[in-house]
Amino acid sequence: MIVKAVRKTMCGAGLALVTAASLMIPATSHAGDESWATTRMGDYRIIISNAPFGFTVRKGKKSVLGGLGKGFTKNGIQYATLGFTPGRPAELDPPVLDGTEEEPTSGPSYRATGTGGIAWFGPDYFEARPFTNSPTKRRMSLSFELEPDGSLSIKAGMLKGRAGSVFMGFRTAGDEAFHGFGGRREGTDLRGSDIRSWVLDYRYPDPTTAYYAPIPGFLSSRGYGLLLRGDRISRWRMASDSPNAWRVSTPASGMKISLVAGSKRKVLRSITSLTGRHRVPPNWSTGVTLSRTIGIIGDAGGKYQGRVESDLEKIAQADFPIASYAFEGWQALPMDFVRQTITDLKARGIRSILYLRSFVSNDVAGTEGPGTFDQAINQGLVATRANGEPFLLPSPFPGAQAAVIDFTDPKAVRWWRERVWALLDTGADGFMNDFGEQVEAGMKFHDGTPAGVMHNRYPALQAKVTRQAIDSWEKRNPGRKAFFFQRAGFAGSLASQRWENAQFPADETVDWLPDAGLPSIIPDMLNRAILGAPGFSTDIGGYSQFRIGQPFMPVASPELFTRWAQAGAFMPFFRVHNSGLSGAMMPWDYSEETQAVWKETVALHNRSRPLMRRLWRNFVKTGVPMVRPMYMAGGIGPKDPSNDDQWMVGENLLVAPVVTEGATSREVRLPAGCWKREGTGPALDGRATVTVDAPVNELPWFTRCGTSPLGN
Repeated sequence: MIVKAVRKTMCGAGLALVTAASLMIPATSHAGDESWATTRMGDYRIIISNAPFGFTVRKGKKSVLGGLGKGFTKNGIQYATLGFTPGRPAELDPPVLDGTEEEPTSGPSYRATGTGGIAWFGPDYFEARPFTNSPTKRRMSLSFELEPDGSLSIKAGMLKGRAGSVFMGFRTAGDEAFHGFGGRREGTDLRGSDIRSWVLDYRYPDPTTAYYAPIPGFLSSRGYGLLLRGDRISRWRMASDSPNAWRVSTPASGMKISLVAGSKRKVLRSITSLTGRHRVPPNWSTGVTLSRTIGIIGDAGGKYQGRVESDLEKIAQADFPIASYAFEGWQALPMDFVRQTITDLKARGIRSILYLRSFVSNDVAGTEGPGTFDQAINQGLVATRANGEPFLLPSPFPGAQAAVIDFTDPKAVRWWRERVWALLDTGADGFMNDFGEQVEAGMKFHDGTPAGVMHNRYPALQAKVTRQAIDSWEKRNPGRKAFFFQRAGFAGSLASQRWENAQFPADETVDWLPDAGLPSIIPDMLNRAILGAPGFSTDIGGYSQFRIGQPFMPVASPELFTRWAQAGAFMPFFRVHNSGLSGAMMPWDYSEETQAVWKETVALHNRSRPLMRRLWRNFVKTGVPMVRPMYMAGGIGPKDPSNDDQWMVGENLLVAPVVTEGATSREVRLPAGCWKREGTGPALDGRATVTVDAPVNELPWFTRCGTSPLGN
């Protein structure tokens, strides 16, 4: 480690001892010290400034990350390198969990002002201990540690005692773009966004910013990636108050950030090793999936069975390949019928996908077996109130109660494992693992984790417990490989994508609007993909409609259904899944003309599957996703509009679906190089924008000249 001290009081014999197990070097605050102390850790150089307190992380000659120094206040929010707000710590559990408790809503904030001392503990750890401008001059701690994987760990918090929240602020230039944060839909550059990293049930009232699967981190266009570790809610103001600063806060007495700098591929490899990476799914799961949802009201029993039987007749007559059939209401059906249906489908080469959810309820939705709710309550398998009584909450389905399964309780884990085994013992090969967002304030869990921490952790725990159940089942059933996918997710102390095969965005609206309709699925997919979760499974045709003044639960028009399927052609999964309230729309429900385009689209998707699988295997090793934003291709900047409505599959295939109603052409931004439409058209020069015809029966896609990513 190289240490340089600007003030003479830090020189001399003391520096010869910096590699001792523990050394504190005192210093006094002195205005004008621009480089008060500096150290090297691996490829990183860390510079601490004093009065005002700040820091800069450099790699080579490049400044990677820099604190704000004295900072400023904007819109009532304190911006500074490091600070805190006093108050009730989150460990005591906030009274309400609604996604707003990332910091106290009133009261002062205090910032670090000058360093009272620096400590080194071995060659790869460096800590500053600044005073603050709080009335009692409370001190904070800011430490840097080089991790074995080469990432730089930055910890910030109170030196002693607790705080209501801590925050950090950083400099940013106007050309810096921020990508990621999980399933965000407002675009692939999230500069200007105010983000709460909070697992949220339902996309209402703001479908743009509410999301089921947050990842508390991002990739910067300036050559670094950053991930906040832990499970509490965090608030990210990404140049939303000021064009020159961004800020992250969390309701705790400390936070930990992992920082990686380098090329995009290096950053992706390192960051996704922390978030986890979607594992390669069974090959059949990436083929055409048709899903028969069950109506929330009035669709149970014989009526739903009739719908399934009708589907089976249509499937037998279908002249396009079907890989799997999902029937969510299987627990409302006679079990003999379920097993026979699975057997009959398997005889046709079609796999069956069933359904589980993370809570129990006495609703009549038909997605849970009779008696399951009472069993879980009576056996004490659910989260409780402080008095030990089951914590009952309104079911997401009308007119019923629900309780969250306590996945920290070994009894509940065993019970869940038996449910997973029973599902797979029917002969089914996979299932949707739904919900996971229902943890509320005041819930008590077997292991003592506060609800404010468990809320984000829960879907990752749900995925882990489910994967462990599958692993044990597969050992008992050699040759069988099960598949599951989730709605809710989070990448914190646990990471959903480390355990699941895929995520579905859920509740896409049946329309063309960019906040939750067809256009939204592209940035949603890409923002997940770059942080380890590229296994994206959209609901072809859209799922729901909860817009004021719009029809409730409409069905997709032929044009919307077609364009959505075309967008899915070069996505990892291809799944028709519509709301049970509006009535699932299957391909055979449309005209012969629409069905003809559907068959062509299915054929194109199946052609893409070998490529997608090869890229997926590479992703598991490298973290570079199969589906990639355009800014990862040469010649296209991070703020180019094409990042939000087209993407790359690997390096040699570009997809540009039509996502505008009534459009019969569109602009396509070509990366550097030579490109051909569908691999056979005239050569087109890259680094250019071209306008191409795109009638409703055509999907614009391009391959790099001289390559055949889809084979012959």
